[in-house]
Amino acid sequence: MTRICIDATSAVDASKTGIGWYTHHLIRWLPEVDPETTYTAFYLHFRGLVNKKKFFDVHGADNLVERGVVFPGRLYNRLSNRLQVPKVEWFTKFDSLFAPNYLPPATKSKAVTLTIHDLAFEILPETAPHANQYWLGYLQRALENAAEIITVSEATRKDLIEIYQIDPEKVTAVLSGVDMEVTHAVGEEQIEATKQKYGIDGPFLTFIGGLEPRKNLRQLLRAYAKLPKDLRPTLVLAGAAVPWIPGGPKIMESALRSLPADVRESVVLTGYVTEQDKLSLLTGAEALVYPSVYEGFGFPVLEAMACGTPVLTSNVSSLPEVAGEDAVLVDPYESTSIAEGMELILTDTALRERLSKAGLARAKRFSWEETARQTAKVLHRAADRG
Repeated sequence: MTRICIDATSAVDASKTGIGWYTHHLIRWLPEVDPETTYTAFYLHFRGLVNKKKFFDVHGADNLVERGVVFPGRLYNRLSNRLQVPKVEWFTKFDSLFAPNYLPPATKSKAVTLTIHDLAFEILPETAPHANQYWLGYLQRALENAAEIITVSEATRKDLIEIYQIDPEKVTAVLSGVDMEVTHAVGEEQIEATKQKYGIDGPFLTFIGGLEPRKNLRQLLRAYAKLPKDLRPTLVLAGAAVPWIPGGPKIMESALRSLPADVRESVVLTGYVTEQDKLSLLTGAEALVYPSVYEGFGFPVLEAMACGTPVLTSNVSSLPEVAGEDAVLVDPYESTSIAEGMELILTDTALRERLSKAGLARAKRFSWEETARQTAKVLHRAADRG
């Protein structure tokens, strides 16, 4: 029986981002779609000294093993990155190692598969100051040494091959999924409770995501200010500043201060929201507005569609690949284009109804089960190469 180890570190984070949920869903589905393989979810859990919590017991698969290592995360990362110890093999045996968050932990294995989620640090380096030369050098070596590489969209695959001159034969685009059992429309009572919680009055537009430059919030705010006053709903910005952008909150405050007072008063900043609140803010919205200038995939687009919510998003990077013809696509670099797209959605009832139905049908085609099935094929190819 083949043994595949998954670096599950990002999936045990209490405040999971997109990569954490990506890892979580694959740990849920890989053992099910590939029952003849033993999967080990490997992660660091220093608090395991006092907290014996298991993170993946609920998955209930006989071929899923949980291996939490009691080791300080920062020390482990420092040693692993610089000295290449301790190696994963010290803690668990495997035939192939899956690193779903760019870089693998230290290992002597050649049967390594990496997932590259986006290349913002190359395409928009000003948005990724944490990607220093040491990190970039480590990534370059990891890409060269990997047996297989997964990207979460065809757009990211093309970027990776072009920028890093990687052999196309070892790069596979496997689109991510959406869990329709979890991500779906919620009832009016839950929506109203969430609106009351955040002080949202009347109709609203929603943005979901980290408050960082590539999400294009300055242009979104400029576009929002251009909407006619009698048409302008509340704009909800649901997300927190990201730790890798110094002074992120101040940048957001500056952008808000530049708006006219009546526009500024109609913007609601929620901070990081729970999954339940996110569903309310998506379901209850007139539309998701997501004019990002660069995405490796774009989970909020798919999540909004799964809730039956019309979507406005950008016509660049992977976003047209995810949204297809079932969203209003705009030029993210032109606030007028964004404003016209928002006005179109807000005034055209027939369009909203069409986008709602078409988006929901589209979301159903993006399943984590299928993502896991395709991922398993790649992981086995890596095991065969190793």
